[in-house]
Amino acid sequence: MAHYFTDNTDLKSELFTYEATILGVKYTLYSDNGVFSKEHLDFGSLLLIEEFKNPDIEGKLLDLGCGNGVIGIALGKSYKRDVFMVDINPRATLLASKNATLNKVNHQVLTTDCLNGVEEEFACVLTNPPIRAGKKVVYNFFLESFNHLKTNGELWFVMRRNHGVESAIKYIDELFNNHEVVKRKNGFWIVKAIKLK
Repeated sequence: MAHYFTDNTDLKSELFTYEATILGVKYTLYSDNGVFSKEHLDFGSLLLIEEFKNPDIEGKLLDLGCGNGVIGIALGKSYKRDVFMVDINPRATLLASKNATLNKVNHQVLTTDCLNGVEEEFACVLTNPPIRAGKKVVYNFFLESFNHLKTNGELWFVMRRNHGVESAIKYIDELFNNHEVVKRKNGFWIVKAIKLK
C-alpha cells in the first residue's frame, strides 16, 4: 500500500495553501495530496521546531524526509541557516522548494532515497522520520544522518513513544554513544544526539 514516503506521482494533484504560525512567524505553505500531514503542521514537527537549539558549529541544516519542508524552512529562517531538504517523494520536494522560495529561505532540494547521492556534511540533521515506511527505513535515516554530520554536528528527531522511540534510542546510542531526551509531551519525544568523532 502506498503512503506519503513513496514516489506517488500517479496520485491526483490538488495544490493548495495553509497558514501556520511558528516561533512567532506566520508562514504560508503549499501542500498537496500524498504528503505527510497535508492540511496542517503536525504536532510532532511543531514540537521539534520549538525545542530545537541552534548548534554552535557552522554549516547547513538538513531536513531529512522533509515533506513540504516546514521543519527546515522554519528553522532555516529563524536561525539564518542554509537548508538542504531531502525526500523520496518528488511531490514533497517540489512543495519544499516552492515553500522555501515563498518564505525566502536559502535552500537546496534533492529527490532521493534517504541520502543516496549526497556527499555534503551538515551541522545538524532534523527529522520526523516516516514511521509507516518501517523500522529499516527509519534506522537507515539515523545511520545516514550520523555518516553525514560534521564533528560535533547534531541529530534531532521526534518520535512517539508508542512508535518505538525507546528502541530507537538504543540504536542511536550504538551510533553516537550519547543521547538526550530534550522533551516529552503528549506521547512525543524529542531526542538529540551529537557526533563526537
